[in-house]
Amino acid sequence: MASSEALFRTAMMSSPIGMALSELDGSFRVVNSSLCRMLARDEAWLTAHTIRDVGHPADLERVLLDWAQVIDGHTEAGLEPVRLMTSDNQVLWVKLAAELIVSTGGGPDYLLVQYVDTTAEHDALEELAYRAFHDPLTGLRNRAWILDMLDVDLRAASRIGGLVAVLFIDLDNFKIVNDSLGHAAGDEVLTTVASRIASVLRPGDRVGRSGGDEFVVVLPDVRDSRHAEIVAERIVSAVGTELTILSHRIVPTVSIGIALNEPDSTSASLLRDSDAALFRAKAAGRSCWQFFDGAMHAHALARLTIEDEIRQGLSAAEFVVHYQPIVTLADRRIAGHEALVRWQHPTRGLVSPIDFLPTAYDSGLIVGIGQQVLDQVCALLATRQDLPGPISVNFSAVQLARAGWLQTLTNTLDRHGVDPHRIVVELTETAVMSLLAGTRADLVALRDWGVAIHVDDFGTGFSSLSLLRDLPVSGLKLDSSFVADLSEDAEAPNALSTGLAGLVNGLHLTGIAEGVETEVQHRILLEQGWIHAQGYLYARPSPHPALTIPTPGV
Repeated sequence: MASSEALFRTAMMSSPIGMALSELDGSFRVVNSSLCRMLARDEAWLTAHTIRDVGHPADLERVLLDWAQVIDGHTEAGLEPVRLMTSDNQVLWVKLAAELIVSTGGGPDYLLVQYVDTTAEHDALEELAYRAFHDPLTGLRNRAWILDMLDVDLRAASRIGGLVAVLFIDLDNFKIVNDSLGHAAGDEVLTTVASRIASVLRPGDRVGRSGGDEFVVVLPDVRDSRHAEIVAERIVSAVGTELTILSHRIVPTVSIGIALNEPDSTSASLLRDSDAALFRAKAAGRSCWQFFDGAMHAHALARLTIEDEIRQGLSAAEFVVHYQPIVTLADRRIAGHEALVRWQHPTRGLVSPIDFLPTAYDSGLIVGIGQQVLDQVCALLATRQDLPGPISVNFSAVQLARAGWLQTLTNTLDRHGVDPHRIVVELTETAVMSLLAGTRADLVALRDWGVAIHVDDFGTGFSSLSLLRDLPVSGLKLDSSFVADLSEDAEAPNALSTGLAGLVNGLHLTGIAEGVETEVQHRILLEQGWIHAQGYLYARPSPHPALTIPTPGV
């Protein structure tokens, strides 16, 4: 018997698991070194105290209840994890396994208790649970949680006839911050904006980050639309306070779409409706808010329909190229063409780009359309060596933002055997302003390869003239809005057009005036020093490139 007790004590003392032999009242009688280390207590302290002295106050009642059940014989092991406290007040999550040791000689009974430290496992599970419903950057709830709780809010509102408002918030021009100052600076802006939004909400309101630079606010109990508008005003005001990032002064602004629930609203439909209103707010000039209405719903449905049809059109190769000539003003000889995309729709006939390009840009489908246009242009150039001058192909900011766009372009030209000098890449001012550093380097490589680069719609954006110095630009196209204002007595438009012609010629760039429709405009542009022009006066876009331009009056 003595040898068995000695063997038991040796096994207990050498165990890597915390173990204790305790009195039925919870007093520690024998403890091993593993338990001492776990609780940061020495043996003398533990044997002078009870489980009550190391248990977490919130869990102690449950520990004692489970303890009593073991003593009564209801269970032998597997007690639920509980919290214990170390000597320095650190919380340990511990799984207890207890067994009643019954004396055979009339002596006292004991409890043999194993203490398994599960703190790391508990913390890992807590972290996983946190990440499942929180945004790791801002600490706000994430989209999944917002959708779940919005379902709860809508059910509650339906019972009492209440109103729920959803505010879809987007940070204006956030890409510029990321591109110019880096993603770390962008993250700092996002966390600051998140904090500012949260600071103006009521305790019962919910805010989450939907993703990227988008946030969602849910107002589960609003009186009317004005109440939601007041919250939007507070958010716009709170966000629009100056902050300094990397020594740069930034005044962030947000656009907000607001939607109120209808009897048949779901969490998904409310987010969709507020997103549609946000789209309208951005189109209205940003730094404002818009309410969702029936017209937006119809527009959103139409947009989804067009987007789906564009995808089908890409698969069926329905997008075709029309060519508009670019002429030399002095003699009206064709100096090149611009490739303009059209949609040969199976039921609606030839669709103008104004009816589908905005949706193509927003959805990213413009990348596929652009590739089909480039393929058709290259296929034409490969078989038509007689065409005068190069063909200009439009590239959007969406296309330039895609990794590998330059390799795709050069591969296309190589596949068709097209000389790079026969292609011009046209970029809008908006695309130029949003160029990444890597894209600028790609443009230099493209220019060095032989492809000319023109800035389209010049004068309509906010680009700095320094871009003409810093980018490998080889030409400018004067926007048609400037040409439309030209007349014999239009002093300001004439002076502006003349100045831009001087700039183009002084920088040795190719200058093209767009939208020429009258002989008067033709003559004024020629007198101002413009070399090339394009417009209905010479020819409308056609499926086949022109070789000559009719002489006026013939």
